[in-house]
Amino acid sequence: MSTAKEVRKKFSDNLYGDKVIWVIVAILSVLSLLVVWSSTGSLAYKYHGGNTFYYFLKHGSLMFFGLLIMFLAHLVNYKYYSRLSQILIFLAVPLLLLTLVSGTSLNEASRWLYIPGINLSCQTSDLAKLALIMYLARLLSKKQEDIK
Repeated sequence: MSTAKEVRKKFSDNLYGDKVIWVIVAILSVLSLLVVWSSTGSLAYKYHGGNTFYYFLKHGSLMFFGLLIMFLAHLVNYKYYSRLSQILIFLAVPLLLLTLVSGTSLNEASRWLYIPGINLSCQTSDLAKLALIMYLARLLSKKQEDIK
């Protein structure tokens, strides 16, 4: 019993931010694991030699790395993201224009930008969405007094 309390206290002391959001993320993560496991068991059995946990383990590892990145991102000072948003917005607009002019067609959609040399295709609109959200958050925080 004391070990569970010690773990809970250590976890609580080192977890900054809104605890409700962290609990919601944890609950949704566990639920997503259950959904993937229950819905892909027969598919994994059929295509992966009887390994019914194939997609469960794949989803779990991707989820673990996503949660790790989220945890590390929340340790960064928010002022850094404000400065980064300016760089990203000015990087995203030319990339969107480049995709419009010379985007490759993948799955019958020309929204992809092919990066030669590393043989990678990416959707520049994803970077643009992130940049726009970060930049608008920066603008709203600067104009916070005017909004009230």
